[in-house]
Amino acid sequence: MSKELYAKSGKIYASDYTEIYIPSEYFDGEKYAINKGLMIETLGLVYIRSYPKGKEGPIRLLNIPATIDFMIYDMQHDEINIENKSIHVVTLKYMKDAYVLNQTIPQGREIAESFLKYILDGKLPKTLNYVDLIDMWWKNIEISGVNFQVPSKIFEMIIANIYRNPDDTKLRFGQYYGKQLNPNGYDYETGNVRDVVEGLSTFSGMVFEDISRMITTGINNSRDGVEEPVSPLEKIIYY
Repeated sequence: MSKELYAKSGKIYASDYTEIYIPSEYFDGEKYAINKGLMIETLGLVYIRSYPKGKEGPIRLLNIPATIDFMIYDMQHDEINIENKSIHVVTLKYMKDAYVLNQTIPQGREIAESFLKYILDGKLPKTLNYVDLIDMWWKNIEISGVNFQVPSKIFEMIIANIYRNPDDTKLRFGQYYGKQLNPNGYDYETGNVRDVVEGLSTFSGMVFEDISRMITTGINNSRDGVEEPVSPLEKIIYY
């Protein structure tokens, strides 16, 4: 449990005056966060700061990789700085001992499905450390009670392909990260799985979907002299 919160009788309360920051992009199209009037349903990867004895504490990640409900008392729109990145947020304010959320989360496949969608859509906050993502995913699986019956390397491969080199999105971020003397786990770009596949190569795009768009991308790559990687499947077909 975060030190900013405490549990009692199945509920979570604020230890001091506390603010919770929900990334505004979660509310886009009401896909990842919904204002229900009395509460906000959202992915629990949000930020939290308390003010013990009136002194401003640090902003920390509230690491709950599942859909949860935060009670609403006072709300406003703000901008905060995380890892030298400025993000727009919805700020929820809680007085000391105010009820914040329930302590328990019902298990179910919806929890695992939602988190998988966040990853495939590239919608997890870009202020999460790359090296922590796999642990967050396993924590989500534990909370949901779902077993995908695949080894961890499958999850790691998905993350490796969704997270891209910020200077050349045709390259995985892991390739860039591993070559740095002092790697920065926050210096990445993300995209949804469709955009990532389109950017990899013409062949990868054509066997995925929307063949017209993929062929157009391939023509542009050829015209611009972009070198495309050749996949093992493509080599087999050529052979």
